[in-house]
Amino acid sequence: MTTPRDGDGAETASRDGVGGTAVARAGDGGEIAPRAGDGGEIAPRAGDGGETGSGRETVVRRAARAVLVAAVRGRRERGHEWGEAVLAEFGDTRGDWDAVRWAAGGLRTVWHARRGRIRRLPRSVRLSRRVAVLAVVAVLAGLAVNRYVVTVGYMASGSMEPTLTVGDRYLVDKVGYRLTGLHRGDVIVIPGISAAGETPPPPARVKRVIGLPGDTIECRDGAVLRNGVAVDEPYLPADPGEARTDCPSVTVSPHHLYVLGDHRLVSIDSRQDGLLSEDAVQARMLIRVWPFQR
Repeated sequence: MTTPRDGDGAETASRDGVGGTAVARAGDGGEIAPRAGDGGEIAPRAGDGGETGSGRETVVRRAARAVLVAAVRGRRERGHEWGEAVLAEFGDTRGDWDAVRWAAGGLRTVWHARRGRIRRLPRSVRLSRRVAVLAVVAVLAGLAVNRYVVTVGYMASGSMEPTLTVGDRYLVDKVGYRLTGLHRGDVIVIPGISAAGETPPPPARVKRVIGLPGDTIECRDGAVLRNGVAVDEPYLPADPGEARTDCPSVTVSPHHLYVLGDHRLVSIDSRQDGLLSEDAVQARMLIRVWPFQR
């Protein structure tokens, strides 16, 4: 041990970086703040657990954090301990990609934590929750299918007798015919005839496709001819007077249809309205669903 000099009043000086007591000059009588390497604390640098190195939050980082907070906490003040731990370390991420990866890992953690809580619930509670979820999904799927795919129609007139009578219910397809196209003999749903400003709109009409684009339709001796050949129509009424058809000759133009009602005596169709645009078709009838006995 080195002998202190007169007037020092302090411990012997240690070398720089040794990690012992800081250097005290002669006559100071007090302690000196430690320098770097003396074993004291050093101010943290950017990225050591404080702010990111850029000093600012990008839109991607803010979005990733918002998603993680919503998943961990929802509407509560604090979430599960594992989720809170993941959220607390989000600030240690650097860059947008690192933040997105951390948020994705946090979502997996939250999902596993929630599954663990669900498994701890009584079996009856879990089953009732599953039934409720399935019921909601089924209702939503049914509404979507009924609105955009398949629905039930109501026959409001006698223009399609005897195929459909007033009050019959029939199932219609709103999508399939757009993929497969329409064919001769298809029964289709088209808009009703409305007067100017009429509200609510009149019920839809049901007609049968007789002619496609390029077909020539004419009537002779009360029968319909397509391209010079008589059309076989077993669906017409048994009474010849109600089945008789009179019409002028016409060639169906592109993107149009020639349609007739099965009850020719009362139906208003292409004989009065002219050719029907393909865009006006709303659906194609699949089958009659009510009444069952017919």
